[in-house]
Amino acid sequence: MKRIAIGILVASLFLVTAQTGAQEACDTTAIQTGIQAQLDLLAEEPVSALQAIFEQAIAGIYDCSDDAYIFSGSEGAQPVLGPLAISEGLHLITMTTEGSARVEGVAVDDCGKELDGVIHNFSSGQAIRGATNLVEAQSDCVVYLELSKITNPWTLTIDKLR
Repeated sequence: MKRIAIGILVASLFLVTAQTGAQEACDTTAIQTGIQAQLDLLAEEPVSALQAIFEQAIAGIYDCSDDAYIFSGSEGAQPVLGPLAISEGLHLITMTTEGSARVEGVAVDDCGKELDGVIHNFSSGQAIRGATNLVEAQSDCVVYLELSKITNPWTLTIDKLR
C-alpha cells in the first residue's frame, strides 16, 4: 500500500514538473528515468530513494518552469499562493484590480529581501491598469505569496525577465 501511495505521489510530482513548461534545460525523459530508477530502489533503500526522488522533482520544477504564473480570484478571498518555484533573476509581479490589495512574499529559501516582505500594497483604484513591481530573486528559491485586503476581483502575474 505504501508503495502505491508513493508511486501516486511521484507520478503527480512528475506531472506537475512536465506541465510547468518546456525550456532547453527541461528534459522530462531524463527526469522520468531518474525517478523510475529511484522507484526501483525504493524497497531496498526507502529513505535515500525518496530523498533522491524529491531532489529530482524539485530540480525538474526549476528546469522546466518558464517562471510565468497567472492567478486570479474574487473579492473577499484571502489566498496564499504557492509554493512557487522562482529562479534566480529579475521578475515582474503585476496585480490588476479595481479594488485595494496587499501582496506579501514569504520566502521558504533565501530569495533575497525583495521577495520576503510586502510586494504590493495599494488602495482602491490604484491598480486598475495594473500595479507592477520589479523584484530580484538572489537565487533559485521557493516563495509563498499571501494576499489580503482584497476588495474586488483581481489578477496577479509573475513574469521572469529574460
